[in-house]
Amino acid sequence: MSHSSPTAVVGCLLDVSASMRQALETGSCSNDLAIERLRAGLRAILKLVEAEQRQDPNALVFVGVFGLDTQAGCPPVADLCGPVDALLRNTGDCKSGHDLLIARANKERRSYIAKYIREKLTDDEARIVDMHLERHPDGVSDFVNAIPPEETVNNKRTRSRWIGAAVGMTAGCAFTAAFPPAALSTGAISGAISGAISSAISSGAGVGGGVLGNKVADQVADKAIDNAAEKSEAMQLARRICAEWLQDFTQFEARPVGDVVRLLKQVQRRSEVDEGREKETTGHSTLLDTLRRYMYGLTPMQEALRQSLVAFHQHVGTEKRVLVLVSDGISTDGDPLPLARNLQHAKVSIATICLTPDQIVSRRRLYYQPAEEWDSGQHILFDMATRVAGVTHPIPVLTSVGWEVPSAGEVALYATVSSSAALDEFCSLLLSARFGSADAILDVIGRITHDSYISDEHVLRCKNPSDQGDAFTCYAHATAAVVHMALLRIVGREDDYPSIEEIRKRIEDEFPSQPGGQNTEQVLTAATNWYRPLRFRLVDEDGARQAVLRRRPVLTTFHLSESGWDVFTKHFEERLDPLEEQLPTLRCDQMTAYRSQGNGGGHAVVLTSCRPDSLTFLNSWGDEWGNHGSFAVEDHTVLELDGPSGRYPVRFYDVYWLESDLSPTEHQAYNWKVENELRCYASQYPSILQIQARCPHCHTNAALADFTGHIGQVQCGHCARSFKLESGHLMKALYAPEDIGAA
Repeated sequence: MSHSSPTAVVGCLLDVSASMRQALETGSCSNDLAIERLRAGLRAILKLVEAEQRQDPNALVFVGVFGLDTQAGCPPVADLCGPVDALLRNTGDCKSGHDLLIARANKERRSYIAKYIREKLTDDEARIVDMHLERHPDGVSDFVNAIPPEETVNNKRTRSRWIGAAVGMTAGCAFTAAFPPAALSTGAISGAISGAISSAISSGAGVGGGVLGNKVADQVADKAIDNAAEKSEAMQLARRICAEWLQDFTQFEARPVGDVVRLLKQVQRRSEVDEGREKETTGHSTLLDTLRRYMYGLTPMQEALRQSLVAFHQHVGTEKRVLVLVSDGISTDGDPLPLARNLQHAKVSIATICLTPDQIVSRRRLYYQPAEEWDSGQHILFDMATRVAGVTHPIPVLTSVGWEVPSAGEVALYATVSSSAALDEFCSLLLSARFGSADAILDVIGRITHDSYISDEHVLRCKNPSDQGDAFTCYAHATAAVVHMALLRIVGREDDYPSIEEIRKRIEDEFPSQPGGQNTEQVLTAATNWYRPLRFRLVDEDGARQAVLRRRPVLTTFHLSESGWDVFTKHFEERLDPLEEQLPTLRCDQMTAYRSQGNGGGHAVVLTSCRPDSLTFLNSWGDEWGNHGSFAVEDHTVLELDGPSGRYPVRFYDVYWLESDLSPTEHQAYNWKVENELRCYASQYPSILQIQARCPHCHTNAALADFTGHIGQVQCGHCARSFKLESGHLMKALYAPEDIGAA
């Protein structure tokens, strides 16, 4: 394990309160499904923590549960890793909980209680008691003193046996011949004696008073000792320990990520072993069943967030701080939003997941605004979630694998899920896609250097679009830019990559500059015919936003009146505050008065990004203009004209290509590019080989390092079959892992 200073703290909170019972047990009232859903939640958290470990082995992680049954003696919240570590710490020597507690009793000279430890306590209950006594050595004497001395037990056995023998002999002599065994089960002789006599006679021992007396004596003694053990102070103390042992783990502890992965894996393995045992041994309690006993209390979400804040405050120097909350949003100890804001002020990003029994919810959707049909709990979780830009990785990759992303350009780190598979999927995406994984390998989207576009000397003459004359070539430059950007997204293009200058020159040769410019759509039609396999389509603002969120270039044309151009130019050229880094967004109300005037000229630019309240374009007037060559407007209506000469709407052209249009050579070139980049990054970031890919034959996920062959043809170590490792296999492994439970 690395000893470097931690750079990240990740917290995971799982709601196990009573309001979550339906979500955790949807579809059945059996405990089996409840355990499977609990296992699914823990497995999703394990996926998340493993992803964090691959990216940052120095990270710290805490896992908390809240909503425990306080009426049964539990605390409202508990650190999950603490009790798991304590319970499983001594499992390396394969000793059971019974063995551990019996060994402790033997050490204290109380070996005679071994039978009752095995009969009265489940294996995990015995382990809990032993673990508690190990953590609290001062309590060992109390436990030992509560166990009656062996002499006392023997005396009680002797007295009980004498009473049983006397009654048995009398009953055997007087009633064996006169009464059938059923008569002895009446109220004449009750309790342990009645049962013992009836059992003895039924077994054929009633042939004589002496024989019956011995039988009854033994059984009466056994039952008396059993009853005494059940009511003993030692057993009451053990029960109390089992009810209250989680009180030792009320503080969330951020542990090294490797330790958390190890503990959660142990929980999974132990549960599988326990299930195998349970099939063979009735009454055996699994580890998850033991944990489930303490679930389904009230929902102290405030307390859970408060404890999380304390845990984060203990590591103020970390760069990355993330809290993932799985709940239904119902809080019984007050409004959690103020504490959520305190966490965000402490620079903690919050991701919330609403687990619901509703099977109709959209599984693969992110939100910018709340949906009308949401309940109050969903609204609370949504309001708690941190907002991120829609172009932030991994959001663009998610769109490529089917996630629905709002066009606003901003999303909340919130999802509503109704199955364990969806829960696992969302947890996997939160932390898995960062540099060294999907962003470095899968993102083959071409990028154009801003300087080569915005500082081009050829168009610096066109700084006044309302008076360009014969120098009006912005249509050629913007078209050349989006075509070039789209072509760069094709790895190993057979026809190479013409530069912006080459593309623009060809456009200008075919569509020379003229007063009033050229029809941009006609220019784009010609350009996409020249450069295979490009296509384009006219879209509205929403479609343009969706294209940008998928990192596709969008050519944009607009017209303004002469007065509108004056306002536009002045707004983005004059910096009223010299210390102001970004010029403000041009608003609709600033341009309303000029929209109904005559056409003062058109312009072509490239849409590069969007936010809920703005669109940002890349201009071609040099990097000293605007915000380093870019400008932002409130929405498309800022750039529209509806004057005496007609209506000039903003036009957005989404430029794209389809995978089916690529040649076999281009497909192969992409695969080799991925392999070469893998080699390059693996030497610099060895953990990259731990990224998992999925075999399409046996559907097994395995680390890249576990496959043999090369990127074009690999062999699965599980089924030994070969397949072509394409980007889709990597993306599915990163963002859509195998289902882990029923919907």
